[in-house]
Amino acid sequence: MNTPTSASSLNGIANIRLPAWLLPGNWPRHAGEPVTADLRFDAGKISALMPSRPRQDDLWNLHGALALPGLIEPHAHLDKTFTIGRSRPSKPGLLAAIETMHQDRQHWTAADLHQRAKQGLAWAAANGVTHLRTHIDWFDVIPPLAWFELANIVQPGVTLERVALAPLSFFADAEAADRIARTVAQSGKHSLLGGFIHSSNWDPAAMTNLMRSASRWQLDLDLHIDEELTSVANGLTWLARYLSENEFSGHICCSHGCALASGSEQQAQEVLTLLAAQPVTLITLPMTNLLLQDAVPQRTPRQRGITLLKEAQAAGIPVLLGCDNVQDAFCPAGSYDPLDTLSCALFALQLANVFDQQSRLICDVAALTGQKQTTLPLAVGSDASLIIFPGSDSATWPLNSAARLVINHGQLTRQRTWNAELSHES
Repeated sequence: MNTPTSASSLNGIANIRLPAWLLPGNWPRHAGEPVTADLRFDAGKISALMPSRPRQDDLWNLHGALALPGLIEPHAHLDKTFTIGRSRPSKPGLLAAIETMHQDRQHWTAADLHQRAKQGLAWAAANGVTHLRTHIDWFDVIPPLAWFELANIVQPGVTLERVALAPLSFFADAEAADRIARTVAQSGKHSLLGGFIHSSNWDPAAMTNLMRSASRWQLDLDLHIDEELTSVANGLTWLARYLSENEFSGHICCSHGCALASGSEQQAQEVLTLLAAQPVTLITLPMTNLLLQDAVPQRTPRQRGITLLKEAQAAGIPVLLGCDNVQDAFCPAGSYDPLDTLSCALFALQLANVFDQQSRLICDVAALTGQKQTTLPLAVGSDASLIIFPGSDSATWPLNSAARLVINHGQLTRQRTWNAELSHES
């Protein structure tokens, strides 16, 4: 494969293998798989998408390599990231991680926040992420330093969204709830209201204030909700009923939802049926939840701690995968690579048909933002932004897929190679 220089704009790419979910229903197939595609670019946009034809000499031939549209990271914590070296919890579990995080806040200067968040964004961009949503902890009704510091970070090719992550107790007072929502609304584009909703702080009046203030200020919501393994968690059940009885102005992402898998099948189905009729997306976070849920010292965990992804899909609810925490008290590992998250989900959730169908879990921007999508990504007129995985195949992807080529707006911007011929000599 002859790689063009990163400074040159491309006429397009030929002979690439796209996933079935991305292609029109009448796309031709061979041996059960979609045939490869040719894409033409014009001024950084897709000008044509067609089944591959021979002798497209002005296009870069990728010889059947797998390709996806720009990846998304729907749930990150850039304010906490890369702190594990100085802030390691003494015991496992979510509450211990929260306590350790609060102790680390003494180091959160403007320079510290900027350096760590900038590094996280750079890693994401190198992996092919074009849209990243970060939650930022609020420790008071007054916005924290990180809320402003992260607003000033720019990573070319990446849209950055900020979510104000406040504990539910902050919304117990209606005036305080309105003040938080107003501040977020006045923070400009790509700002959302959030909340940490757990059985330890459950308050239905505060939930009502949260919903009403978000609607009043025309804000989308992204909630940390039911991040626990108990059948009596109230968050998603309350939200589903509230939305069925009250109009809400925006879109809602519900992150975690671990408790949904701890109750009865009937209870879960009732909640999912109600949520399917609403503008709601579920975001599951397998890596961090596998680490934090059912975490007991010196004991193998019995429960997976992941929400009901397959049941949500069957109900018609959009679902996404996120990394959550990266190298902090909540998760000591991580790389801002959505393929790592999908690899984890492949085994933890027993996913099938991963490239052709489930790759959508790390690419679907419309599911994250709630914006109406009239065309699929990479349709004619959309941005010419793709990630190429040379050396990978649909049977083993996303494993063994570290090598990649990142194209932004019709130009090769990043490339990572991988030595496929490792020596095994004795």
